[in-house]
Amino acid sequence: MKGLEEAVGWGESMKVLVIGSGGRDHTIAWKFSLSPRVKKLYVAHGNAGISQIAECVNARSVDEMVAFAATKRIDLTFVGPESPLSAGIVDRFQKEGLAIVGPTRAASRLESSKSYAKLLMRELGVPVAEFEVFDDPDRARDYVRSVGYPVVVKADGLAAGKGSLVCDDVAQAEDAIHQLMERRIFGDSGKVVEIEKRLYGRELSFFSFTDGHSLLPMVAAQDYKRARDNDEGKNTGGMGSYSPHPWLTEEMSQTIMDRVVQPLVVGFREKTGIVYKGIIYAGLMLVEENNEIIPYVLEINIRSGDPEDQVILPRLENDLVDVSEAIIQERLHEVKPQWNPDYRLCLIAVSGRTKGKKGWYKGYPERYKIGVPITGLENVDPECLVFHSGTGFGESGQLITTGGRVLCVVSRGTTLAEAREIAYREMGKIHFNGMYCRSDIGKE
Repeated sequence: MKGLEEAVGWGESMKVLVIGSGGRDHTIAWKFSLSPRVKKLYVAHGNAGISQIAECVNARSVDEMVAFAATKRIDLTFVGPESPLSAGIVDRFQKEGLAIVGPTRAASRLESSKSYAKLLMRELGVPVAEFEVFDDPDRARDYVRSVGYPVVVKADGLAAGKGSLVCDDVAQAEDAIHQLMERRIFGDSGKVVEIEKRLYGRELSFFSFTDGHSLLPMVAAQDYKRARDNDEGKNTGGMGSYSPHPWLTEEMSQTIMDRVVQPLVVGFREKTGIVYKGIIYAGLMLVEENNEIIPYVLEINIRSGDPEDQVILPRLENDLVDVSEAIIQERLHEVKPQWNPDYRLCLIAVSGRTKGKKGWYKGYPERYKIGVPITGLENVDPECLVFHSGTGFGESGQLITTGGRVLCVVSRGTTLAEAREIAYREMGKIHFNGMYCRSDIGKE
C-alpha cells in the first residue's frame, strides 16, 4: 500500500479531477472543494454552476480524459456518472498509473446488464423478485400473458435511469415490450429485457462506499422520481429529495447490509475475482412477508444517486479525499464516518411547459426548450447550496438553461418542516420562463 501512496502522490496540495456535468457531479466537486488537501480542482466537462468552483475541462471522451489527467499529473480522479465507468475509464486510468475512484468495466456490469446482475444475485441468495430474461419480443409477450400478475419490464442496458417500465396489466406490459425491444426507445439497451414480478412495498435507495472488502454505508435519502405532485406523471431522473430518511431504522439498515450489500460485494469478488471499488447503490423494495420485512433488490447501480447525493454529501463531515484514499488503498475499515444530524432538502427546478415557434413544449421529462435565461441566483440565501444540472452561458455571458433538470436549491434545517420552508422560499427567488418544481417535496 505504501508503494501506491508514493506512486499517486497522496498528501497535501493535490490536483483532483471530477468526471461529470450534472447536479450529482456539482455536489461531488463542491465536496472536494472544501478539502484542505485539494490545491486545484478540475471537472470534465462540467456546467456553468460547476465553473464557479472548479476549472471546467472540455474533455468528453475517455481518451481525452486520460490524456488530460496524464498531462496535468492529476493525483485523484472521482467518477460521477455510470457511462464512463461502463466504458472502462477506471481500467484506462489504472493502466496509466493514475489513481481513480470507481468500479472497473468488468465490475460495472452490475449496472450495464440488469439481467447479469439479477442472475448473479439469485445465485448468491440476495432477495430478488421472480424474473426471466428475453431477447425475443414474442417470447417476452407470451411470458407476460402466462404469469398472471403485474410486471416491470426493464431494458437490460444503460438507459439514464429511465429504462424500467412499470405495468399494471398485460396490455401495458405488451406495450412496454414493444417500446423497448421493437421501437428501441432506449437504443440497443432494449435488445434484451428483464421482466420481473411487480413488488409492492416501500421503495428505498441505499448507498455504500466500498473498497471491495469493507463497506461503509451512507445515510439514506427519500427521493421523488415522478414528474408531478402526489407521485403522478412520468418517471424522471429525480424531482427532489431529503435526508435523514423518514422511516429507515438502524435495524433495517443492518438487515440490508447483511442480506444485500455485503453478500453481493463479497460474493461478486469470490465468484469472479473482481474487486468492486467505489460506490454501490441498491434500489430496493421493502416488502412485508410473514411478519418480516424483506429487502428485495430492484436494481444495482454503480455510482451515487441524483438527487440523493445533493442531500447526502452535505451531511458527510469527513473529507472526501480521505474516503477516496481509503477506497483505493483498500483500508476503508479505518474510516469512521461522521454525519451531521440536520435535515437537508433538495428542490429541483426543471424546464416546464413553454410556448415555442411551432407550438407548446410539454416540458421535462418530455420535450423542453433550452437557451432560456435564468435570473435571481444572486438573491438566494448563501446558507443554501445551489447545484446546477443543465446550465450554460449564452453568447452575452448570461446564465441559460441547457437541460431538462436545470438546477436545485439545497436547504438545511433542524426539522424537515424548517428545511422545506427554506427551500421553497429561496427557490422562489429564482426565475426562468417555464420553470417548474413539484410543490410537495418533503411534505410528509
